[in-house]
Amino acid sequence: MRIAIGDIHGCCRTLQALLEKIKLQEGDELYLLGDYIDRGPDSKGVLDTIMHLPCKVVALKGNHEDLWIKAVKSGQGYYMFPYEYFLEMGMVATARSFGNCDITPYVEYVASLPLWYETEDYLFVHGEFDFSLPDPFGPEGEESMLWSRGKEYKGGKPVICGHTPLPLWQIKESLSGKKIDIDNGCCYLMKGYGRLLAYDLDRRCLYEQENIDYHY
Repeated sequence: MRIAIGDIHGCCRTLQALLEKIKLQEGDELYLLGDYIDRGPDSKGVLDTIMHLPCKVVALKGNHEDLWIKAVKSGQGYYMFPYEYFLEMGMVATARSFGNCDITPYVEYVASLPLWYETEDYLFVHGEFDFSLPDPFGPEGEESMLWSRGKEYKGGKPVICGHTPLPLWQIKESLSGKKIDIDNGCCYLMKGYGRLLAYDLDRRCLYEQENIDYHY
């Protein structure tokens, strides 16, 4: 079994419920598309979970992990960001989740994560590839892979991505296309959103789990 999971955003109970539905085994492969932290109540729990899964895990870095790394390396922590941005990005939930815990092993883990991954039949990224660049997979393409939305994709292999929350009906319509965004806005508790999704890469179908964590 090969599974991809979209943006989790600190919703550990929701992630664990989704994993219970999927029932991953040792020989399975799990592709995680980034944004494990911020917004939801248990970013630490999410990282603890994905760092100790029994199967092969390919975890990508999202823009929220990138911000966290930059904040820690700055020596200022989240104080490097304007207060309004701190609130908007849901960073306060991550700070609460870790409390006085030593964040060093977690930061080292997310700092080591790649921005993209390729298999024989799929490309994986958090945001988007900018194929107008000479090397969309290199340093020039980092901002696009973490942050971009709305670029047209005309490549060969299907791209599995997250980052841009889409309503469930739109995600389901895209499953047969070349660009499959499986971010349903797990933390956005409004009609059409609020689910954590897993995409079965072989059967080309979705597993759905409604958010069962507290909203930030």
